[in-house]
Amino acid sequence: MIVIIAILVLAVYIYLGFKEPAIALVTSPVVALTIALIGTLENFGVVVVAPFIFFATVIVVAMSKREPGSEQWPQRLAKWILIIFVFLLLLVTAGVVFSPAGAVGFVFFILFISSIIAFAVTSQYATATYIISTLGSSMRQNLPLPMALESAAAGRTDSRSITLQRIQKWLVQGYSLSESIKRGYPKCPGHAVAMIAAAERIDQLPLAIGAIEADMAAKADERSRVRPVHPIYPVIVICFTLFILLSVVKFVIPQFKTVLEEMIEGATLPFATRLVIGITRFIGYEYGWLIWLVLALVVLVVVPISIRVRFRPRRPEKPYLLSRLGDFIKWHLPVLHWFEKNYSMVQVVELLRLSLNGGYTVNDAIDNALGLDVNNCFRERLKEWLERVKRGDNIAAAVRESKLGSALAWAFDEQVNQSNTLSILETLESFYRSNYSYYVNLARFIMWPCVTLIMGVMVGFVVYAIFSPGIVIISSLAESVTP
Repeated sequence: MIVIIAILVLAVYIYLGFKEPAIALVTSPVVALTIALIGTLENFGVVVVAPFIFFATVIVVAMSKREPGSEQWPQRLAKWILIIFVFLLLLVTAGVVFSPAGAVGFVFFILFISSIIAFAVTSQYATATYIISTLGSSMRQNLPLPMALESAAAGRTDSRSITLQRIQKWLVQGYSLSESIKRGYPKCPGHAVAMIAAAERIDQLPLAIGAIEADMAAKADERSRVRPVHPIYPVIVICFTLFILLSVVKFVIPQFKTVLEEMIEGATLPFATRLVIGITRFIGYEYGWLIWLVLALVVLVVVPISIRVRFRPRRPEKPYLLSRLGDFIKWHLPVLHWFEKNYSMVQVVELLRLSLNGGYTVNDAIDNALGLDVNNCFRERLKEWLERVKRGDNIAAAVRESKLGSALAWAFDEQVNQSNTLSILETLESFYRSNYSYYVNLARFIMWPCVTLIMGVMVGFVVYAIFSPGIVIISSLAESVTP
């Protein structure tokens, strides 16, 4: 009888998951636990059914339809529960144990997770590109934006159409476009929202949308290019080499050592082999617990935080703590500092040109640029520039003293160029954009061949260390043979 009741409860919660997802998600763990406790006293078979009540509810809630603009926390919470459950299940299945088989399984598990993340990132980027391009095409046709978005989403129920309907809903209620995007499309990239908000203040929204579309098109072109080496490839090679090396050192090398000592008195293994044995013992045995502890922290803490940061849009007006830490680290690293500054200059120069073109003063243009999604350390330099300009300093001199670059100072230097600031800013925008793309590709095509060579040297040394004892044994046998 208790089994039938448990099955009926399961059916009820499947129905509630579609109709009342919040109630179903909150109450299902309590009900499942209660039925499991009752089953331990009366019928142990009910214990098997009880977990299905919770997990079936979570799956149904994650699949339930959402009304545009409605509260979605039950669906989001259900998806996170499923993601954590699948992550733990795959982690256990992969067999993260101190064995080569478990390690190989763990590598394939990492590959599986990486492919899911890559697909999600690509899908999220494609959605953002579609939303921005729809907004841009509607503005270029001089159509009322709410009506245009409603027409674009009419008759469709996919996620993109639902996003357009949410934005249209907030626009109809009188909110600005940037605020409507924040409310209706929270996953919109932070730099796009910041640029739209800044462009609204200077009445240059169509031009800003066009610039955002151009940036996204350039990034899409960059993503579509075939890259010679995937970033995760070196990690895979190093992991497989390490696991194979641990197996060889544990099972093969000791046999070689025993044979060599029996054949030649006082003989020792070659230096390369002894060096590899020392490294593997250090990694696998002496400080193996520390390495596995660091690995567990990376898998359970660093990786989830990185995924969260990757999918969470930045918040320029009030940066997250992780965003501030990340910006600080990238700003003070030798190579990344240049890329961060150059990428920030692209956005700042672009908005300065739009602001000045709209008739705003330099003070207002700089103040408007502070709302962009740029590196926080770079934003501090912008603030310093604004303070110096408000104080009455020369604009070009203030740029140099704020360490924003001589090129930007040249654009505002009235002695060198008079009434030519807009054209120079347009030139600088094109220069910074092309310069950033050029050095990104240059760094990639220099770094990956170097990584490939390093991996080749490492693998070659390991192979030499493994086979050199066998060569020593063969040489000693050849010398002991009498003609």
